[in-house]
Formats: sequence, C-alpha cells, structure tokens
Amino acid sequence: MLVSTAMLAFIILGLTAMLIQTQKAFKTGIKQNTITDSGRSIMDMITSDLRQMSDAQNTNEFNFFWGTPVTAMITNKENGVAIRTNELNDIFMLEHTNTTWIGVGYAVSNYVQGLGIGALYRYETNWTALAPVFTNNLYMPFHTNLISQDPTFASNYWHKVADGVIDLKIRAFDQYGNENDYNSLGSYFSYPVGTVYYNTPTNHLPNSVELEFAILEPDTLVQVRGLAGNASALMNFLSSNAAPKMEVFRQRVTIPAAIR
Repeated sequence: MLVSTAMLAFIILGLTAMLIQTQKAFKTGIKQNTITDSGRSIMDMITSDLRQMSDAQNTNEFNFFWGTPVTAMITNKENGVAIRTNELNDIFMLEHTNTTWIGVGYAVSNYVQGLGIGALYRYETNWTALAPVFTNNLYMPFHTNLISQDPTFASNYWHKVADGVIDLKIRAFDQYGNENDYNSLGSYFSYPVGTVYYNTPTNHLPNSVELEFAILEPDTLVQVRGLAGNASALMNFLSSNAAPKMEVFRQRVTIPAAIR
C-alpha cells in the first residue's frame, strides 16, 4: 500500500505539473493573440488614414508631416551589437471629404522619463476652408500640442489609442521607390525646448509610405513602469531586453491621390 500510495503521489505530481504547463502555454497563446490583434487593428486604423491623404495644391499647406524628437529613440542591442532602432514619429496628414478638410495626426506621449516609450494618441479636427500654414486651423493645434510637451494631449483634438508603444516610424517614397523628403518647407522646429526636432513637412504627396509600429508585451510594460524612477536602468532594460518582448508590425501603403 505504501508503494502504491507513493506511485500515485508521483503520478498526481506529474499530472499537476503538466496541467500547469499546459495552462501557462494556453494563457501565453491567448495573450499573444490579443497583442497581435490589437497591433493589427491599430495598423489598419493608421494605414486607412494614410490612404485618404489628400493634396491641398497649396505650397503653404502641410499635406503630410512627420518628425522624430531626438529623445524618442531607443536602440535595441543583442550581445552589445545594435540590431534595430525604434523611433516615435509624430505624423500629420491632410484629408479631404466632400467640402470638408480634415487634419489627422498621430503622436506618442513619452510618459516615462521622456524616453522613447509611451501612449499612442490620435488627433483629428476639420475645417471647411484652408489657410496659410501658420494660421492653419487643421495643422496648428497639432503642432501646438507637440511643442507644449503636454504628456496627456488633454484636448478635444486627441484620443488615446494604445499604451506601451515603443516604435512608430514612417518613411516616404517616390514613384521610383526612392526615399524622399518631398520639398521640405523647413529644416527644424524646436521640440521640445532645448532639443532638435527633425521634421519633413511637405506640400506634395508621396507615392507610398512604409509604416512600422511596435508595442510592448504587457509583462514588459509592467517592468518598464516599475523602472520609471530610474532613467538609466530603464534605458538599459529597454536597449538590451525589449527587442524579443515586443510585437512589431510593418506595412507598405500606396497613396491613391499621389501624382504618378
């Protein structure tokens, strides 16, 4: 009886361990599917806006704008070797529906020590007429919120889309597949104060754009928030460990309104 009891105990322990592993794998699969579905939904939303990009046919207007604060870049390393660089581009595009012009934008609020990770917000406003760029009712609220360094974009123009965003990168291409800045109207904006904000406003439309988006897994995001009080430790964590713990999405989008 003692031998039988011992064998039964071993069997029960084995089955319990197997059950725990199966349950853990099942939960991991569900979490992975949830992250993937969320990332795809966000990509679909942004690419849908990009496809509707319109040309104001006015050199004083921003048809398309994107830029990256130099503080919003994180380089992922593996064994000390850089394998990719994450950026957080601020993106603005002009859309035209019937008689209404619509300004749509995306930006990530850097809520963790000003580092390259935060919450993605979507900007939208509309107007029935266009004005010169620095009095433009569509672009200027977007620009004003960026330079104000408001960490929550607390206005009616902005709505929170996702948390834990570590990469939002866009590249523009002409009809020959060459990367191009499309006649930039300026070289630099000051954003935030004391840093250089590289920008590419344009009064033309790209033939296509390549969008890259990455979001941290929930467990990694919890760790990031736990390190928020130690900037150097957080940057070291993100640089060396974040690459395998995030979902990356990439898509090439053709702009129908572009001149070909």
